[in-house]
Amino acid sequence: MISFKNKHSIGAGCLALCAALALTLTSCTDWDDHYDANTSILDTQNATLWENIERNQDLSQFAALLKKTEFDEVLGASQTYTVWAPVNGSFDYDALLAAANDKVLKEFVQNHVARNNYTVSGSVDERVFMLNEKMMHFDGNGSYTIQGIGLDKVNLASSNGVIHTVKQRIPFLANIYESLNSDEFAIDSISDFFHSFDERVLNEQRSVPGPIVDGEETYLDSIFDEDNDLYTRYRAFVNREDSNYTMVVPTNEAWAKAKAAITKLYHYVPSFEYVENTVGANPKKVNTIKLKDTAYLTDSMSNLVLTRGLFFNNNLYDNKRLNNLQEGTRLICDSLYSTTGMKIFSEDAAALFENAHRVDKSNGAIWVTDSLQMKPWTEWNPEIRLEAEMSSMLSGYNYVAGEPNSIYVSEGVRNPAVPGNLSRSRFMEAQASASNTNPELDYYLPDVRSTEYSVYIVFVPGNINNENYDPKPNYVRVTMGYTDANGKSKEERFTNPVDGSQYFTNDSSKIDTVYIGDFTFPIAFVGTGSGSQEYCPYLRIQSNVTTRLRDLYDRTLRIDCIILRPKELDAYRQEHPGYKYDEGLY
Repeated sequence: MISFKNKHSIGAGCLALCAALALTLTSCTDWDDHYDANTSILDTQNATLWENIERNQDLSQFAALLKKTEFDEVLGASQTYTVWAPVNGSFDYDALLAAANDKVLKEFVQNHVARNNYTVSGSVDERVFMLNEKMMHFDGNGSYTIQGIGLDKVNLASSNGVIHTVKQRIPFLANIYESLNSDEFAIDSISDFFHSFDERVLNEQRSVPGPIVDGEETYLDSIFDEDNDLYTRYRAFVNREDSNYTMVVPTNEAWAKAKAAITKLYHYVPSFEYVENTVGANPKKVNTIKLKDTAYLTDSMSNLVLTRGLFFNNNLYDNKRLNNLQEGTRLICDSLYSTTGMKIFSEDAAALFENAHRVDKSNGAIWVTDSLQMKPWTEWNPEIRLEAEMSSMLSGYNYVAGEPNSIYVSEGVRNPAVPGNLSRSRFMEAQASASNTNPELDYYLPDVRSTEYSVYIVFVPGNINNENYDPKPNYVRVTMGYTDANGKSKEERFTNPVDGSQYFTNDSSKIDTVYIGDFTFPIAFVGTGSGSQEYCPYLRIQSNVTTRLRDLYDRTLRIDCIILRPKELDAYRQEHPGYKYDEGLY
């Protein structure tokens, strides 16, 4: 978080920051050339930084920019500073004189000033943080440099600090946040979106209270905090100078192309029906949900998912390889993790940086690209993999004629003869409560987009934790509860794509992932709720083992996962065996 003062109180604020420090410095005799013969070295020590800069003819342009930004008041006050003052002709004075004051202050004036005294003698090797929070390397032995720029005259002692002159402007290196503008690249779209979350909040604790006017507190010295909600939301503090991030930055062209694809996934209707209780009530309880502004919701959701997977912390995991990645070379890594926890495996990670332009920043680097090479299912339209035993942590599960229990299978108990992966070593089991009933499980499906999914159910055989149990397949019907394009609640039973019936069975010799069919949701549900409440479609799994089928099938339902896999991902997996991606468990 960056703090800054009301420009009309900046001098007073600096007076309050720190008491003056006594100086015991010896100035360089070269400074005599800039003053009249009657002006002694002692006079410069008794003068402020501003007074010494103002009377130096070689620094008249720098002095003019100090007055333009009202920073002359700061250097004329009592707080101690070191100034690396660029001499006349060493920078584009006319351009800076015409530029906005805030820009000149941060990128030029504060880029040449640091708190405290940094005198030079002997060997120097220090990291210096300038007033704009940029870190500079100040070093030398006999001759000295600041960020590689050679010092000219050194150690002009002043009553509130010291001045060194430089014959070149110290380059301003923007951080990632500061680079989200259209100065160098056509990135207005992502810049405008990011900056729409900028906030400027009065810091009451650090501000100096004034009189109460009309019942309201006023402040003699107002200090504001500059913040942005996306820093926290994306866990990417790209404004901090002590951080190290990589950001993939789409140009306006790349943004428009990606946005067009994403928008289709976030189609909402102004009013839709939602089944609050899918079973156990007759008739079912159906509520009508109204959305205030569907166009705004579509735009907001599209922008958020487009941007939130673009940030990477260079200090974590294989992300460290991004520090040395250069244009024209292929990224070689196992995977990258975005700051929001999205895992991108090697093939997809490398594609993000292909044909992109790297630009180093003070806290990492940005990669500007005209084509955002991100697979849709990586962030925009992820696979929804619902852990059956965990669903109560989301919207809950409902059941009829059965008592479901979450079953934990430890390695010591699991039957080694049963192949397959049991995710998180748990599954949901629902047994029939009477001899003439069948269990049923209804699951709410979170974060559904308006797109086509391939639906899978992962069944667990009865001998997973009991070697003596005689496993039999299940015999189930599956129904999708959803909302149509007109906002009306509907149910649609799946037809088995293999035999055309309405029944599905599993292979009881293993943990079996059964393809149920494809389903297209006309509207999106993700983002429609608030707090812990999200409105969701639901999937009903009903055991249908009659008395005559009891010897062939198991009535007890054992469900590990329900998978809604975007259809395009399902097709890609079939075309690319062994393809790795983030499976996104809930």
